[in-house]
Amino acid sequence: MDENILQTIIVVFMLFLCLLCFFAVVVIVRDLIVESIRSRKQDEQGQPQSATVQPTIVVQPTVTSVAPAPVQPTPAPIPEEPKVEPKAEVKEDVKEEVKEEVCADVESDDDNEVAFSRTGLTIEEKFAALPSELKMHFNELVRHVLSKDGIKEIKHPNSYDYKDASYKVLRISIKRNEIVCDVFFMDRELLSYAKETGVKVKQPPTKIRVVDTDTLSVAKDGIDRVIKQIADDKERKKELAREKRRERRRAASAAEVEVEEQVNNG
Repeated sequence: MDENILQTIIVVFMLFLCLLCFFAVVVIVRDLIVESIRSRKQDEQGQPQSATVQPTIVVQPTVTSVAPAPVQPTPAPIPEEPKVEPKAEVKEDVKEEVKEEVCADVESDDDNEVAFSRTGLTIEEKFAALPSELKMHFNELVRHVLSKDGIKEIKHPNSYDYKDASYKVLRISIKRNEIVCDVFFMDRELLSYAKETGVKVKQPPTKIRVVDTDTLSVAKDGIDRVIKQIADDKERKKELAREKRRERRRAASAAEVEVEEQVNNG
C-alpha cells in the first residue's frame, strides 16, 4: 500500500514538472515571436531613410527570423544603422542616470569618504562655495598647522591631510558647507595596552566643526596639543633607544669580563 502511494506521488510530481517545462517553453516561444515582430517593424521604419541616402542599394535576403541582413550599396558597404531602443528601456536609462547624479552629491561623515566620493565636488569647489568668513577660518587653520616644524601637507580630492613623519596630525574637509577638522589625539595608555597585548587598535580622530571664531580657537588648540604629544612620544622613543644601547653595552662588558676570567682560570 505504501509503495502505491509513493508511486502516485512520484507520478504527480513528474506531471507537475512537465507542466512547468511546457509553460516555460510557451513563454520563451512567445518572447521570440514578439521580439521578431518588433525587429521587423523597426527595420521597416528604417528602410526608407537608408534608401534616400543611397539611391542604388541591394537588399540582402533575410537570413534569420530575428534580424534581417544589413543593407549594402553596390560601390561600398554602408554601415548598419543603429537599432532604435524601445521607449521603456530609454526611460529606465534616464532613471538610472538621475539616480547616479543624485548619489554623486551625497556627503558622508565616514572617515573613508575620500575613497568613495570622488564623483562629487572636490574640496576646492566646496571651498569656493563657502562664505567669506569660513574661507578665512579655513586659510587660518592651514597656516597654523603648516607653521609647525616637520609638518607635510597631502592633498586629496575631498580633504587636506597633515602629518609629522608617520604621525597623523590633522585632516581638513568641507561637509554640508561647514569646515570639519579631524584632530588625531594620542591616547598613550591605549597605545601601551595595544602594544602589550599585541592587539591592533585604531583610535578614531576627534571631529571639530569650525563655524565661528570660538570653534576655530578650539581646533587650533587641538593642533597644538597633538604636536606636543608627538614631540613627547618622539622623546620617549629616543630614551628607550638609548636605554637599549646602554643595556647592550653592559651585556658586552659583562661578556668580556667573563671571557677574561675564564682565560685567567684556565
